[in-house]
Amino acid sequence: MGFLLLLATAALTVLLLLAPFTLAVNLLPLQRLVLHAVGTTKGSNPRFVTPEAMRRVSDLLLYLSFRRPLPNDGFYSAVELVHMADVQSIFQVVYAVTAAAFLVSLIVLRVLYRRRQDVRRASRAAARIVLTLIAILGVLLATAGFDNIFIMFHELVFANDFWLLPETSSLIRLFPEQYFMTYFLLALCGSVLASVCLLLPWRRHSARF
Repeated sequence: MGFLLLLATAALTVLLLLAPFTLAVNLLPLQRLVLHAVGTTKGSNPRFVTPEAMRRVSDLLLYLSFRRPLPNDGFYSAVELVHMADVQSIFQVVYAVTAAAFLVSLIVLRVLYRRRQDVRRASRAAARIVLTLIAILGVLLATAGFDNIFIMFHELVFANDFWLLPETSSLIRLFPEQYFMTYFLLALCGSVLASVCLLLPWRRHSARF
C-alpha cells in the first residue's frame, strides 16, 4: 500500500471514529431524546423542564463549538465553569481533527481516483481498523465497565480534579453519567454503521470524482 493509500486510510479511520460523535452531540432533537431517556426532563422525578434543559444545552454547545460565552446567570458554579473551559479545549481539538480528517480524506481520495487507483482499498481498510478498535473497546467495557473507563478517561485527559463534581451541581443534574454512556454508545453505533456501509460492495461506475 502506497503512501497516499496509507494517508487516506489513516484520515478515514479518524473520521469514522470522530464524525459520528461530532454530528450526534450537535443534533438538538437527539439531545432532547437523550435528556428524556436519562431522566433529566422526564420520568418520575425530572430535574428540569424540557425548554430550560434545551436552552442550557444549546448555550453549552455554542460555548463548546464557537466559544460563545455562557449566560452570566449564576447557573454554573466557579468550579463548573473552570471544568467546562477544559472541556471546551477538548471539543475544539476534536472538531479541528475531524475537519482536518475530512479535508485530507476528500483531497487524497480525489487524487487516488484521478490516478485510477482503487479508493475502496483505503475505505475498507479504515472500516476494518475501526471495527477492530470498537471490538477491543467492547471487550474492555464488558470487563472493566463503563464507570471505570469513564473515570480513567477523565484522569488521563484532565490535568485537575474539577471534573469530580457533587451530584447537586448543575452540570451533573443536567448531564448525569447515563447521559454520557448513552452518547458514547450512540457514537459507537454510528461508527459501526458507517464502517459496515464502507465494507459493502460498491458498484463501479464511470462518473468522475
